[in-house]
Amino acid sequence: MSKIQGFILYRIWYGDVLVYLGRTKQPLQSRIHGHLFKKPMHRSISINLVTKIEYAEFQTEADMNLYEIYFINLWKPPLNIDDKCKNELTAHLPDVEWKIFTTHLWDKWKNEITIMDNEYQMKKQEKMAKFEMDRIMRDKWRTGEITEGEYYKYLNSSDSQENVEIANIDELFC
Repeated sequence: MSKIQGFILYRIWYGDVLVYLGRTKQPLQSRIHGHLFKKPMHRSISINLVTKIEYAEFQTEADMNLYEIYFINLWKPPLNIDDKCKNELTAHLPDVEWKIFTTHLWDKWKNEITIMDNEYQMKKQEKMAKFEMDRIMRDKWRTGEITEGEYYKYLNSSDSQENVEIANIDELFC
C-alpha cells in the first residue's frame, strides 16, 4: 500500500462499533501506530479489539476539520471526547468515500505490543508482590514476630535490589 498522507479522517472499529474518529495530516500509518503504542497526543486504542480501520481523504484542511466535527456529532464514537455535543445535528453534509486501511506491519505491531504488555504485566505483578511482602513484614514487626532491626534489614535489602531473592527473605525468618 502506498503512503497515505494528506488531509485524512480515519475511523476505528471494535467489532460493529465505531469507537473513534480522528484526523491527521501526517502519514496515516504513523498516526495509527501512535494510537496503538499509546504515544502522547494520541487516544489509546487496543490493537486486539480493532476489527477495521477506514479513512477518507479531503482536498483541504478546512474540509477535513469540518467533517471531523460533523461526524463526531453524527455518530458520537465513545472514545471521542472533544467536540462532542449533547444535542443532535440539524445540518447535513454529503457522505464521503471511506477506504479500508491496511498495513503490512500489523502483525509485527501486534507482536511488539504483546511483548510490551507481557513485560508490563510482569512488572505489575512484581510490584504487587513487593507491596504484599512489605505489608507482611510490617505486620510481623508490629506483632513482634520480627524485631525492628530485622524489619529495617528487610527494607534496606529490598531497597538495594529490584527483586528480593527468596533466599534473602528466608534468612529474615530464620
